[in-house]
Amino acid sequence: MSKAKPTRSAHVEPLKRGGGDGTFNDMEAQVAKLSSDMENIKTAVTDIKTDIWELRRDAKVDFRLLFGALIFVALGLAGLMAKGFHWL
Repeated sequence: MSKAKPTRSAHVEPLKRGGGDGTFNDMEAQVAKLSSDMENIKTAVTDIKTDIWELRRDAKVDFRLLFGALIFVALGLAGLMAKGFHWL
């Protein structure tokens, strides 16, 4: 059994929502506001990308420093063990 699709009339009424009068009189102001908001979003995304790039760079430096300290401590402990067991 197939359902019949409702047909659309050729004449479509404009949507009447919000505080407008149902016409396109204020469309330019709305488009200008959306454009302005979009520019603000683009700026925010660019700032976020820059922050993430800086965090990655800092994380690489921090990792290298931490890894170097870990190797230094491991070699120091190995030297102490070798001296304690009279290997050196």
